[in-house]
Amino acid sequence: MEFSGARPDSPRAPLADASWLRGRATRFESLRPAVEVKPLPNQIHDLLEDAIIHGDIQPGTRLLPDDLASEFGVSRIPVREALSSLQQAGWVEIRPRYGAYVCVHSLNELTDLFEARAAVEAEIASLAAQRRTEEDLESLRLIVQRSASAATTNDVEAAFRASVDFNVAVRLSCHNQVLANLSLGLEKRARFYFYPIVKTLAGDWSKRQAELVELIASGDAARAGQCGREHMQRTGEDVTQLLNLAADG
Repeated sequence: MEFSGARPDSPRAPLADASWLRGRATRFESLRPAVEVKPLPNQIHDLLEDAIIHGDIQPGTRLLPDDLASEFGVSRIPVREALSSLQQAGWVEIRPRYGAYVCVHSLNELTDLFEARAAVEAEIASLAAQRRTEEDLESLRLIVQRSASAATTNDVEAAFRASVDFNVAVRLSCHNQVLANLSLGLEKRARFYFYPIVKTLAGDWSKRQAELVELIASGDAARAGQCGREHMQRTGEDVTQLLNLAADG
């Protein structure tokens, strides 16, 4: 996969205002017992990954270890370890002699992601229709209500959170941990692309989610699987159109 971004010899793009870090820290307060048991580089990785997905750190931005160490109040060592793990995860490109840059959006990757998601989510929806419990259905319907409410009030963060929670609930309903893990990895990467346009898509998402839940409830595995596939295909098409990405060079 190829990445392009800010020219190596161009002035570095500054990090967004430090409020992005304070915002992430606030969001992590509720997870602090879990976060505290993680090594420091892992915590920094998670915070930077979250900021990249949400667009608080823009694609192409150069990440300087000294700046990040100052923001986090740590030494450069855990920051460099975090940047290395972010590179391995595909969020950052480290260029010899030039430093680390946030990877930019790629039309090729976007297409590949949603093709893969369509196949995986179709199978998950099909299994969910066969294996879901009444508790699973109750959770799904409550999330659909949240999603519809967020779309009505144009609450972007709530719509995004409801979308994430909905996908988690569908995965739980399929009762297949291997598929669930595959789905989660693909979804996290896809968030990098669709978060900037959540507000535009939120209304359609809530309708598609409601349709899928009723098919899962009906027990019709074939139709539920097809619905899951079409939801991913249409979302991929919408994101591609809205981002208006040029073909990779």
